[in-house]
Amino acid sequence: MGIKRPMSQRMHQWTFERPRAPALGLMLALGLWLLVGCQGQVAAPESRPIVWAEVDGPITATTRDYLTRVLNTARRHHAQVAIVRLNTPGGTLDATEIIIQRMRASPVPVVVYVTPEGAMAGSAGALIVLAGHRAYMAPATVIGAATPIGVSGQDLDPTLKAKTTNILAALARALAEPRGLQAQAAAARMVTEAHALTAAEALEVGLIDGILPDEAALLRELDGQTIATQHATVTLRTERAPQITVKPLLVERVLALLTNPNLVLLLLSVGVQLILIELSSPGGWFAGFLGSLFLILAIYGLGFLPVNWTGLLLLGLAFVLFVLEVKKAAHGLMALAGAGTFVFGALLLFNTPLALPGQRLTWWWALAVGLVMAGLTGAAMRLVWRAREVPVLTGAQATARLVGRTGWARTDIQPGLRGGTVYLQGELWSARLARGARPIRAGEPVRVVAVQGMYLIVRPVDERGKFEVRG
Repeated sequence: MGIKRPMSQRMHQWTFERPRAPALGLMLALGLWLLVGCQGQVAAPESRPIVWAEVDGPITATTRDYLTRVLNTARRHHAQVAIVRLNTPGGTLDATEIIIQRMRASPVPVVVYVTPEGAMAGSAGALIVLAGHRAYMAPATVIGAATPIGVSGQDLDPTLKAKTTNILAALARALAEPRGLQAQAAAARMVTEAHALTAAEALEVGLIDGILPDEAALLRELDGQTIATQHATVTLRTERAPQITVKPLLVERVLALLTNPNLVLLLLSVGVQLILIELSSPGGWFAGFLGSLFLILAIYGLGFLPVNWTGLLLLGLAFVLFVLEVKKAAHGLMALAGAGTFVFGALLLFNTPLALPGQRLTWWWALAVGLVMAGLTGAAMRLVWRAREVPVLTGAQATARLVGRTGWARTDIQPGLRGGTVYLQGELWSARLARGARPIRAGEPVRVVAVQGMYLIVRPVDERGKFEVRG
């Protein structure tokens, strides 16, 4: 049996707890009202911004960091969508994999738009397009050719190539899986067969969601769409939404420029020329430092471009011919041969069958740099010949030419063996006062009357007459 409470106690407890019911209901109603109000504020997507980004060039570690910063900005501003304008010939696999992972894990939907007309989403760029929650292309753009190659453009080892190709083909099929079997097959062919598609062909097989001429048409197309991410489902309201453009940092822009083959050739040429100047006239440091810096930057760019090693060897031969022209004085024949070899090697350096249009060197730029290199060699040769014509003076011959020259006293020069110092022809000299001359104060002009050992014998410029030299 249970224990029963007296009626008085039960009545007393009932009368004590009864007034709490209205207060609890009021608190629940207030909390529900606040919750509905907060939900109403979050559910207003037109007040949430659109974040824009632009990738124009090879996919590198710098691109990875830039897009990571874009996605972080979109998440921090509670953006409703992040749109990436894309125009790339491809890039490194490790950076592309990280970009894909972060795009798929982003709580903010990511839309990839291949633009402007004539742009491409080549190689690694094709995988980035597939990784977007929505993908669009401008007219006259292409996508594909995602076959893996080495970092310098060479073919991989057959076993390694087979493994890498199979992995990338599986990744492409997985990314295209929501788009259907036809899209998966086309995505796999981009990897296994280096297949490329126009915008119309990509739309036909379902690789992209549409072909749009500009950003305004893209925003109209996205307005009202519902996009599902790994975190939530978002309905876009893009027509009147505020817009944020995330621009690359200065260092990111500089590193992107270093993947331009024209700039890489210039840095390589100037860097080698400065190194040769440093080796031909040792003692300084600035030319060697600057040349080393240019070579390091050129090597960075070479790491992201398909390189023909025959072209690189021809460039080395051209530099050897330039050096021999200066050393042997072949009357310009070696300089001309070096210029021709340089231009031919430069044209071969990046113009490999694996190079995409954005990675090829323009012929007129190679010709211009070759002629400049030949001109610098001719100028160096002229300086060498002038130096050979100057009579060599050392020891007593050199110091004897100082007699009669005028300089400035750097310290007081008093009679006696101690003397002082004078500034003459850019150098400091130990000096003694000529016998019979008055003392000289610092800053006063002096004239050399004789040279005695390591000392200049000087007198004031304003004094005339003969002066004796101390023995």
